[in-house]
Amino acid sequence: MPKHPPITLRYFDARGRAQPFRYLFAARGVAYREDLVPLSTGGGAGAAWPAMKEDRTRVGPFHKLPVLHYGERTIAETLVIGVFLHRALGDLAQLSDDDNLRHAMLVSSLYGDVVTPIAMLLWAEALYPGVDYAGFARQSLGRIHGHLGRLETTLAEWRWAESMRARPVMLADCLLWEELDVAQHVFGVNARLERFPTLARLYAESPGRAGFKKVLAAHAAPVTGRGLAAEAEIIGRLPGLLAA
Repeated sequence: MPKHPPITLRYFDARGRAQPFRYLFAARGVAYREDLVPLSTGGGAGAAWPAMKEDRTRVGPFHKLPVLHYGERTIAETLVIGVFLHRALGDLAQLSDDDNLRHAMLVSSLYGDVVTPIAMLLWAEALYPGVDYAGFARQSLGRIHGHLGRLETTLAEWRWAESMRARPVMLADCLLWEELDVAQHVFGVNARLERFPTLARLYAESPGRAGFKKVLAAHAAPVTGRGLAAEAEIIGRLPGLLAA
């Protein structure tokens, strides 16, 4: 296992874009310090974030989170942090060129086509007052279903299950499991994986699953910065909106 300098991961007290990094560190036994930026009780970043936002030593060159401090280095931007960790953990050298490309493509696709739509759904009423939220929710679910179908085909073609068992847990595995879990958490029965046997198998049989669930159990956190109470209210309304 590569030796690492002191590591700090800074992100909001939410699952969001940083949760796969938490899973990765847990699965690979990498020690790190977590700097959780608290959320206000009403949802959204609390007083700590506005006070921190102009401190470039903490929030990086673009004044955003997550930020990873790896020894003396500060790495910003979610996808770049992922690429950095893929290399720092020695995973780049363990995969063929084609498998490294597949790994990178899967990570990019999941962040763009699953993480972002679900986050936008949970924030839509706050961001767009007066939005037709039932219509927005149905459109979001349709988009997620469509992408799950594409993942089903692609990951079967890539023989991801076999690959996953033949190597250490890597970032793409962590992100895939997280987004399948989040989709089921947010959409409930409307995102059950029975329609997607390859994805259902990857979710159930991921070598990192026990560690991922332990991370989730150790600290209850909302999916996004809306906060637990606000998200629970939204998620509770979704079945009725989607059935209408």
